[in-house]
Amino acid sequence: MTNEKEIIEAALFAAGDAVDITRLSLLVGRSEDEISRIVGELTREYEERGSGIEIVEMKPLTRYLMRIKPEYSEYVRSFAPKELSAPVLRTLSVVAYHQPMTQSDLVRIRGNSAYSHVHALADAGLIRSVPTGHTKILTTTPRFAEYFGMDSDDPEAIRNVLKAKMASQIGVTPMYESFLQRCGIPCVVVNAYNPSEEDLALFKDIRMLVVTKGYTDRIEKHFGGEVIEIASTTFDDLIASVGLIGRYGRKRNVSKVISELEELKKRYHERSRKLDAQLDIKVKPASEMAASILNDLGFTISQTGILVASDCLDVDGVTFPTHTNAVADVIERVCARYDAILDGITQRSRLL
Repeated sequence: MTNEKEIIEAALFAAGDAVDITRLSLLVGRSEDEISRIVGELTREYEERGSGIEIVEMKPLTRYLMRIKPEYSEYVRSFAPKELSAPVLRTLSVVAYHQPMTQSDLVRIRGNSAYSHVHALADAGLIRSVPTGHTKILTTTPRFAEYFGMDSDDPEAIRNVLKAKMASQIGVTPMYESFLQRCGIPCVVVNAYNPSEEDLALFKDIRMLVVTKGYTDRIEKHFGGEVIEIASTTFDDLIASVGLIGRYGRKRNVSKVISELEELKKRYHERSRKLDAQLDIKVKPASEMAASILNDLGFTISQTGILVASDCLDVDGVTFPTHTNAVADVIERVCARYDAILDGITQRSRLL
């Protein structure tokens, strides 16, 4: 057989999916080493003529896929068959990012429609659905990587590709960058309140923006996408904030952050109860932020109590750090405020 190269090229074109090297070997009666050499020649020929088509090798098993180059995919998307609806694709992206995940977790995130989506995606060969106990474990298949033109079907490689895509879609103000990173949420940092020309350019690609609670009005003239407001005065604020943004992160990261916040909340509550039992603390908050923290700590509010204020106020009392001079990590920032208040109250009480 003298036209092995043309037959292999035709086979890759006709398949539409990745083709195993063993199958190509059987097709033309050549060894797998020969097949590898022939496909290498084909690959170089496509590269040398600047084709909009490329041949890529899929790992970990040796398979070859003929596909449209990623940089041209957007131009020809309208010519491709519309096999999956937008809601089904969104469900697929959740599975791909969180895999392996249970069907029950998927339904919690995507709603009851996820059941039909799972059937459709399994029928299309894009996910595996394996019964486990009272639920099913969902993962992507090699077909998923082939369908979306990815070089590997390894779950971590897929997750990294999705992270890169998601990072350009979720914006966050500098104050909450570390918080989203802790939750495993890919994001791009923007100055949403006083945007530069560079920030305004980023807004064009961002579909969702995470900002401080109460600040939406300040960004509406610059940004027209979805806005999520979160707060970080107390540990309860942070736990509630995880509830708002957690679906965009990795389940393991989100669970870890919630556990850490619950443990910190418990630790500071125990510390404040012991202190109050020893010294019978009465406090007077100088701001709404101070009142929120003091109420969370369980101290008695009184007009004759120890004055507690942020350090931006020139007062004779216990002070705690504000946004401008606090540490970058938002959880550490809350801890620093609680520590400053508890330490300051301890010192003041013993002087009285």
